[in-house]
Amino acid sequence: MDLVLFDIDGTLVDTGGAGRRAIEEAARLLYRRPDIFDDVAFDGATDRAICRAALRKLERPFDEVEIDRLLDAYVSLLGPEVDRSQRYQIHPGAEQLAQAMVEAGVLLGLGTGNVEAGARVKLQRGDLNRFFTFGGFGDDAEDRAALLRAGLRRGEAILGRRAREVWVIGDTPKDYAAGHAIGAKVLLVATGRYTRFELAQHEPELCVESLEDPRVLALLERRLDD
Repeated sequence: MDLVLFDIDGTLVDTGGAGRRAIEEAARLLYRRPDIFDDVAFDGATDRAICRAALRKLERPFDEVEIDRLLDAYVSLLGPEVDRSQRYQIHPGAEQLAQAMVEAGVLLGLGTGNVEAGARVKLQRGDLNRFFTFGGFGDDAEDRAALLRAGLRRGEAILGRRAREVWVIGDTPKDYAAGHAIGAKVLLVATGRYTRFELAQHEPELCVESLEDPRVLALLERRLDD
């Protein structure tokens, strides 16, 4: 293990619904239609894909510029929503794992469907940005595997070589599928909407209830022994 890409929502943090509230408020301000996000699946989806699905409900033509406009409004509203969210939390073991990985010399990045500006806002309240200097984001692609590839390229540029062992850590089946699509090993954690039983059906390399599971740190110990 020398390069790890972390998902954010459901894996590192829970913003207590701040993201949904911000995007619905953006739609209310721009279109008077906060309801366009009703029935749109957020879990494992990229911000652009979420906005595209919602804008189709307006039943009028839209382009990439319109998606950018909606996302810009969303990001401007996200910070205050995250700051006042009473249910914001860092998931158990997430900060400790990131710290241990950095101390062990593992390069950490993000692999998230959030646009980068939104990702940084979500992590800022928990002071987690310090662990992640690069990543693959929803700005890079709507396809999750493609944005992970972007993160992998950036990580390997920092390493100055090909990564020997890449891991993706996430909380949804989409994290599993995208991670394996780029040739990474996958750790799925049941701190999001999916149970460990549901996630285990996809047969990731490791599936845990939380990042406090000692098997997660055992991966680091194995690396140090190599």
